[in-house]
Amino acid sequence: MSEDGRGFRPTISGRPQFAARVRADPTGEVWFTAGQAWAFESDDGPAYRIHLTMTPVNWDGELLLMPLLDQEETDAQD
Repeated sequence: MSEDGRGFRPTISGRPQFAARVRADPTGEVWFTAGQAWAFESDDGPAYRIHLTMTPVNWDGELLLMPLLDQEETDAQD
């Protein structure tokens, strides 16, 4: 770890709080889940650990972190 605390990898476990969503085509409107993210507090404030499991071939680098609903919330919406 560096002297200023940056460069460390926080230990994060449990269910992710966010879905990492990317466009299938840079000009398209179709988004899909390419990974997940976990929020944590760093010395500098809120931070996120993002794990991408795939990236589209034509990805333009834009990524959205979308909050995941609890199972109870999704059941209530059905």
